[in-house]
Amino acid sequence: MYRVEFEEDKIMETFTPGTINLKVDGSLSRHVKWVIQFGVKELSFNKFLKDYNIELVDPFPGVKGFEIRLGQFKYHWSIERKESSSERKTIYRSQVVSALVADRDRGLEISYAGVKNFYFALGFWNGEVVYKNPGTIYETIDYTRNMDDSDAKKDITGYVSYDFKGNSGNLVTLSGALLIGSNGRMNVRDKERYGFGLNALLVNSNLHLRGEFIFGNDGDIRKRGYYMQLSYKFFDYFEPVIKYEFWDNDINVRGESKWLTVGVYSKVMEQVVFRVNYIKKIEKPIDVNNDELMFMAQVSF
Repeated sequence: MYRVEFEEDKIMETFTPGTINLKVDGSLSRHVKWVIQFGVKELSFNKFLKDYNIELVDPFPGVKGFEIRLGQFKYHWSIERKESSSERKTIYRSQVVSALVADRDRGLEISYAGVKNFYFALGFWNGEVVYKNPGTIYETIDYTRNMDDSDAKKDITGYVSYDFKGNSGNLVTLSGALLIGSNGRMNVRDKERYGFGLNALLVNSNLHLRGEFIFGNDGDIRKRGYYMQLSYKFFDYFEPVIKYEFWDNDINVRGESKWLTVGVYSKVMEQVVFRVNYIKKIEKPIDVNNDELMFMAQVSF
């Protein structure tokens, strides 16, 4: 990834690796699957070991649609968080998702898709969270994975979605998500850490429109944010995208962040993706110029 940051009195340029993952998966039988994934560029153990899980498909005889997953993995909560980096239209995830939705966690998730167009998932997780830049508008979840539990109560997640399928491949998905948990590292083990999200997704052969609104608490601190994203695929290798996002890390304290991303997503072949993004940042009460221009090439094999 090539990145240019426009600061007040200088321009910073750098080449940096974006995402480098090594994933191995397989099946022990048609009912048992397994996954192991490493983050090759992340040397810290807390980040290096990304996924290790076993998935039981249709584990109950005579009942179709159930899956049970055990281990460490991305759980169902946010559309954007579940999306792989190669399929994401923009280089960065939105601020609210990065700040309020865990990357991965250890736990157990039971899901059901046995009713047409309906999906439901219920999960139980360690719930430990380490933040980067806590208390600032740049606050994000740094990592959650490979962390021993602090003996606080477990996080509980719920996710439900329904697909409305129309003619000509049109698809509208509406979903909601709930998390009730704790975080011993933040001394809020008996309080809600973050709470509720609403997602909407509209897709046809060319148009991709979606948005997410998420709000919640860290103890007495209330947080909220949303994003809206629109892209249109003229060709496989030319898909302009525009994304607007809002993030407020504490609604009782003055300060918020608004980003406008304009760019192009280009899938030149099944394994190769290019992206160009320009991000216009408006961050209050901070009033500095720190817009970014980025170009990223990604290859999967």
